Amino acid sequence: MTFLAFQNLWQQKIRLALSVGGVALSMMLIILLNGFLSGIYAQVTAYLDNTPADLIVAQDGVTNLLSATSLLPAGAADRARGVPGVAQVTPIVSQFLIFDLHDEKIVGYMVGYEPEIGGGPWSLRDGRFPADDDEVVLDWIMASKHGFALGDTIEILDEEFTVVGLSDDTNSWMASFFFVEKRAAQRLLMAPGADSFLLLTLEPGADASVVRERLDRRLRDMEIVQKETMKQNDLDILVQVFAAPLQMMVSIAFAVGTAILGMVIYTATVERTREYGVVKAVGEKNKELYWLVTKQGLVTAVLGAGIGIGLAWLTARAIMDNSPTFLIVLEPNAVITTSVSGLLMGLLAALLPARVVAQLDPARVFRK
Repeated sequence: MTFLAFQNLWQQKIRLALSVGGVALSMMLIILLNGFLSGIYAQVTAYLDNTPADLIVAQDGVTNLLSATSLLPAGAADRARGVPGVAQVTPIVSQFLIFDLHDEKIVGYMVGYEPEIGGGPWSLRDGRFPADDDEVVLDWIMASKHGFALGDTIEILDEEFTVVGLSDDTNSWMASFFFVEKRAAQRLLMAPGADSFLLLTLEPGADASVVRERLDRRLRDMEIVQKETMKQNDLDILVQVFAAPLQMMVSIAFAVGTAILGMVIYTATVERTREYGVVKAVGEKNKELYWLVTKQGLVTAVLGAGIGIGLAWLTARAIMDNSPTFLIVLEPNAVITTSVSGLLMGLLAALLPARVVAQLDPARVFRK
């Protein structure tokens, strides 16, 4: 029976190639779309993923880092440092800014930090960290796109800054991060002595809930949010608008692949009804015939899924090499899930042809 299944597939090599190609393209599209969405997730949470913090203090009512403006009252950082269980307080000044680069409006996310404490770029591709309040670290993709190199000057809110560093992994689909000293950020925003957020690292073994209660008593009228919660809040606001359309496109790709595979297997089955009738006449049961047709679907799906994974990897590398702004993350679990969906595609595609075989009447087949 297995030999018959492979023979039916192999006799029409062009049709087999087209069916495997259809499944491969569907798998590739599903993997790329999921990878693109995973890349967006990684870019949105990149700062908090790479900056040590357990709790984040923000302005009252603010529970997002990237999608909200926060201004803390003077002295908040000093009060947080006096709370038992808090090991380190990292104050930052952050804000989305729009500035002109070569007659083009560019959106950037500014982070002002204290180099001796932390909160700045976590990976430098080239150069060094800012050592003065007229120096800046730009994202390397943004710098490359607009022709900035180390030692060049860039105008930010009517002030000149010297590019002293190029950061890595600080680009996103909506804006690139750039980093200056905190006092420079305060000056640009005309908010001397202000902080936007406090990134709190707890002492080893400290009970987060107990420390949070202490902070609530000490930092009245301020929002204290767990790091993971703030990351999820940013994702909910900034990414969900893309998630639904991408997931719909994944569903469409799955349906198209199933339809292509089903049509090919159905045609191959109908063309050989006489052979199936002979097999049925010699005593083979319906379940054996079901399994025969299902093998054809599974073999085609496995071949297509394997090729699709390879194509997805090559395409993702090509896209990121030519357009570094886009990050495509091919997570192993997602690839495995997609491969399983390919097998499901093969099973679904075999349903209708298997039903046709099961309903065959050998006597009627021989009379034709």
